Amino acid sequence: MSDKEKLLAMGKKLRQTMNELSISVKELAEKTGMPSQTIYSILNGHHRPSPEKLKAMCNVLHLSMDSLFDLETNAFPIYPDPYKESLSYAAFEDNWFSPHGGERISVSRGFSTANQSFEMRESIFRQVLKYSDAQVKTALEGFEKRNLVIGKKEKHRVEIVVKSELVDLIQQKDYFSTIPQNYIFEMIEKIMDTLINKPHKLEVFIIPRQYFLVNYEIINREVILFDLGSVFLRQTHQSLLEHFLKEVEEFKSKYAIYQNRYDVVEFLKVQLEIAKPK
Repeated sequence: MSDKEKLLAMGKKLRQTMNELSISVKELAEKTGMPSQTIYSILNGHHRPSPEKLKAMCNVLHLSMDSLFDLETNAFPIYPDPYKESLSYAAFEDNWFSPHGGERISVSRGFSTANQSFEMRESIFRQVLKYSDAQVKTALEGFEKRNLVIGKKEKHRVEIVVKSELVDLIQQKDYFSTIPQNYIFEMIEKIMDTLINKPHKLEVFIIPRQYFLVNYEIINREVILFDLGSVFLRQTHQSLLEHFLKEVEEFKSKYAIYQNRYDVVEFLKVQLEIAKPK
């Protein structure tokens, strides 16, 4: 489904709900504070609405914002540009977490970007991803917005990461060599501190590379999001969730090289010591 077709399908869903509730465009405009012309443009598939506008419309229509992206396909992001990835995450995670927050399970090659400092993230945008100044500005705004959502709603995070990727990061191998070492050390030390002093906030399990297949995260054990590079795939199917939740438990209890938080911290300490300038 093309972007145009997705916008048309979204507009059709919104219009259908308005008809069911007997809400006119004028009434919707008054309740959302949006111009009627903008609403017409969204309903006709001519305008890609921001998450804020969508949320305002959905609140009035008693419609799940998430359901708009579960029409004929589960593929998005809402913001298609790669440098707006964090904005896509922020918009949907804000919606997926319950009002009281919840748990995130993250299966990824490396540590979640939520662990990175503003300076480290900027360095990656500039040195690794080669974004322009304007793109870096937008990407950092998205990064900060996502961190606000995480800080407000994420109560517990489980991270399952690949050992070889962590070694490459800390020892600055390959493209990691373009990231200043002090940013990397600060992130690792922050993770170690959280594991020891705030174990209720973070768990880390380190697995061998051969067991890792795809990046994904699970929110509140209800929504699974696959990160396939330039495409996100969201699923809420119970059987699929159960499959990946079972995989997570196997990672934690069967395949993890390091699972005890003290063992994880010791491994990270050793890697930091190896990487220190001699």
